[in-house]
Amino acid sequence: MVLKPLFLRLAKGLGLFALSRMLTRGQLRILCYHGIWLGGEPHYGDCLFMSADRFRKRMALLARCGYRVIPLRQACDDLANRRVRTRDVVITIDDGWVGTYLHMLPVLEQHGYPASLYLTTRDVVDQEPVIYVLATFLASRAIHPPDLRRLFPDQTLPHPSTQQLSRAIAARIRSQPTAEARRAETLRIADLLGIDLDNLEARRVFMLMKPGEVRDAHERGLDIQLHTHSHRMHGFNPDRLRQELERNRDVLGQILGKAPAQLNHFCYPSGLYRPELFPVLASSGIQSATTTEFGLNPPGTSPYALKRILDNESLSDIEFEARLSGFWSLLSALRSRLGQIVRTVGALKRDTIA
Repeated sequence: MVLKPLFLRLAKGLGLFALSRMLTRGQLRILCYHGIWLGGEPHYGDCLFMSADRFRKRMALLARCGYRVIPLRQACDDLANRRVRTRDVVITIDDGWVGTYLHMLPVLEQHGYPASLYLTTRDVVDQEPVIYVLATFLASRAIHPPDLRRLFPDQTLPHPSTQQLSRAIAARIRSQPTAEARRAETLRIADLLGIDLDNLEARRVFMLMKPGEVRDAHERGLDIQLHTHSHRMHGFNPDRLRQELERNRDVLGQILGKAPAQLNHFCYPSGLYRPELFPVLASSGIQSATTTEFGLNPPGTSPYALKRILDNESLSDIEFEARLSGFWSLLSALRSRLGQIVRTVGALKRDTIA
């Protein structure tokens, strides 16, 4: 692990980052963020939540490295018309966590950076915690071993993994018929696991923004876009996807006071997509859709399969620069190509021996 930063610093010092930017000129760079961790130490959710300090320093790094942050709409037009410049970059943020409003938005304003927020609307309207994320946190921070007989008195769950435990907790909370019952069940589970739910709720750790906060963020320049209503793809069912987009649009239109048709950029929930859904997006008036696949976007990339660079808490500045410059992508492509050559040579040798 120590060798990686040393190797990257050497590569940068030799001018390979600059060379990579030149070799990948015309390719669109899209950054991906989620939320800011509000729960105190220790940090939780490396790829899901970033610390406020890390995000602030990352935005300053963009400025120092001379990148030009441009709006998503402009970037999509520039990519389609082969006008993307070498240091153009787009900032996208998924979900709509409270930390985005409290910490990310002020930093973006400070730098004058445009950004697009893909907002899932059900939890904004209901103002309940995002259950599957909260359940994963509870399972990961639980007192071990948890008392499963008290947690789930009506079911058997012998020696569950953390993932199995989180799924069982989420299912248990979701099975409750009302918001009050779900909150009471969450409190019961948290108490049994030795976790202070009141503190998490006071900090709004697992909450999405309120409608008024979404409106304020929009008025302050944050581009609000589509992320489905319930953060689900429903097994890639075309009709269900259309319904999700329509509901997402209608709710956002009401919150923002905009015509729903003006909302036409989309992010797949959890990055899950299939090319056969592209016609559904086109017929729904969607102009672009982003994934969670890593990479840059050369001319000719489908607007419905845009790759992004996921930034995260544990990523060092030099690793971030390597990804953004294109060096990481070129290195990965070279490694893949060398692997193909080795496999081909090996196959030829086996055929010769046979």
